[in-house]
Amino acid sequence: MGKILLGTGEYAKTPYYFENLGLRVFSVEELCYVLRENAFLLDREIVNKRLVRWIEEELNLSELADMLYPLLHKKTPAGAFAGVILRYTNFYEEETVKKTEEIYEAGANLSVYEKLKSRVDYLVRNEKYMAAIREYEVLLGKLPEQEKEMTSSIIHNMGVAMCGLFLFEEAAQQFLKAYELKQDGETLVEYLAAMRLSMKEEDYIAFAAGHPEYYEDTLTLEKRVEELGAAWEESEEKRGLDRRLLRKVQGDTAGYYAETDTRLQELKNQYRESVTSEV
Repeated sequence: MGKILLGTGEYAKTPYYFENLGLRVFSVEELCYVLRENAFLLDREIVNKRLVRWIEEELNLSELADMLYPLLHKKTPAGAFAGVILRYTNFYEEETVKKTEEIYEAGANLSVYEKLKSRVDYLVRNEKYMAAIREYEVLLGKLPEQEKEMTSSIIHNMGVAMCGLFLFEEAAQQFLKAYELKQDGETLVEYLAAMRLSMKEEDYIAFAAGHPEYYEDTLTLEKRVEELGAAWEESEEKRGLDRRLLRKVQGDTAGYYAETDTRLQELKNQYRESVTSEV
């Protein structure tokens, strides 16, 4: 059974209008949703007397308004202000409220484009790769031509998202574009890593040999591959794989396949969650 949400306050006759979002809200629950879902785009413009008065007069939530009025006379961060509203209504779990406050804090004093990018970066960090790629493409279409550094960063992060979807060849092209815009050595190593993952070993060796200008960077990559290999050998995932293989060697094929199927299902579920457009 889903969570039951009880309404708080009254339904406004006159909605509150967020000018920069072009959104109207009629209830405190709608207000909470907007504060949460648009935390990447909002800033201290939410800390204003007009909003508090609307909460008091239209929603008849004088207790909440009394909690907010004193915050108008201080340099209250937008996240703290939004947090008071979110906690009062119990519309979200405490963990979600804390994350929302962190988003407001991270977005303080950023430009509109930086805030939009921050929102999409959040999708990548939460493995929503398909949604992130689509939104990065939209954002690239909006960016002014002079925003070359941000353009490079967005293209680079598109490459990261594509790697998350195992689209290594496409990711390599994004890393190369980002490197051409901003000569960043780390991005070049990531380009080589994506190329290495997209090719057969002999093809990658031939590719590297044909680009002597990348020599030092290929050495850097190979050192990291060795370090990752050593870390894999010590990982719990590797130990789990060894345990499953031991079951098979010892003749416990039923146990081997049962445990393997369980792990495969876990990985499938993780992948499905990563490609969904939901945040």
